[in-house]
Amino acid sequence: MMETHQVVDTGYYADSVEWCPHTGYHDVLLCGTYQLEESPKEQEQNTEETRTKPQTRHGDVQVYKLSQDNGSYSLTKTAVHEMPGVLDIKWSPDLVNGSPVFGLVNSVGVAELYLVTNSEETDVGSTEVKVTILMGVSLGGEVLGLSLDWSNRVSKSNAPMLTTSSSDGCVQVHQLTSGELTPVSSWKAHDYEAWITAFNYWDTNVVYTGGDDCRLKGWDIRQKTSSPIFSSKRHEMGVCSIQSCPIRDHLLCTGSYDEHLLVWDSRQMKHPLADTQLGGGIWRVKWHPGHAQLLLTATMYNGYHVVDTEHISDGKMDVLHHYDRDVSLGYGADWCHSNAYNNLVATCSFYNHSIQLWNFTIKNQDIG
Repeated sequence: MMETHQVVDTGYYADSVEWCPHTGYHDVLLCGTYQLEESPKEQEQNTEETRTKPQTRHGDVQVYKLSQDNGSYSLTKTAVHEMPGVLDIKWSPDLVNGSPVFGLVNSVGVAELYLVTNSEETDVGSTEVKVTILMGVSLGGEVLGLSLDWSNRVSKSNAPMLTTSSSDGCVQVHQLTSGELTPVSSWKAHDYEAWITAFNYWDTNVVYTGGDDCRLKGWDIRQKTSSPIFSSKRHEMGVCSIQSCPIRDHLLCTGSYDEHLLVWDSRQMKHPLADTQLGGGIWRVKWHPGHAQLLLTATMYNGYHVVDTEHISDGKMDVLHHYDRDVSLGYGADWCHSNAYNNLVATCSFYNHSIQLWNFTIKNQDIG
């Protein structure tokens, strides 16, 4: 059973939602937005001059707090931070110097890190949080920052790495040391847009990338990145989502414009363990933070799916739930990390400029 608790209008087009993973902040949700500015006059003209004119992309990061009343959940917007269009947001899975930190990539080709604190430091239950920029780094040239991931999901580190990808097909790895993002490696990973980059959380020397050239690739950042350690053509269209499982070693999931969700054994990347078609391009995939076999997908033109991977050894995945309320290009999806909230999910729809807050019930027989 699924229940919709709230639909929130985000104003700008919404493309990323991320729940804070840290105790004391599980009720904090971030939403990133992105909107191309185009005047009515330019829309009518559509001349060569207007087509080649630099485009302005607006956006913001919206901060929400979750509240609960008799089993019903709701979000309250507590802050809005205007900036260039935001294409991806990720919280650092580990605290940085004792505080929550998130990173983002934006439409002017910059990766930025932000510090989050309670507006009243002694009051964890404060209704507001304070967001402060820490630093930023250029991804080079006139590019769009497309995705990012942190290395410290499984292996905690005082100097975590951040991988980012951009619209020129390049991928970068930086390390957060002494309050700075220090370059580790940068390379041309794909012929077209590098839609997604992600660490192997169990071996953070390995970075996965997916591109509009239909390639899924793996890279060892200790070696020369002139050639990947593998390059898969299993997906038939652009690869736009990748995540390493943070609970079970060697499991990797990927999604593509070809509408296929694949789960792999990262030790053998010639053939996936299981493959299921979800009826829409799979823009985001998220493993459940507490149930190793559950996956959440943002499936673009076909809503959002909760998928059970328990039987992948038999080449099988089962769709447990399909949510498609108020969806017009589903780009973002994330699990709330608190066990106190019953499988609570936030998703976002781009053209509907909205966040959907919903949850579902898992029957005993649904998961083992």
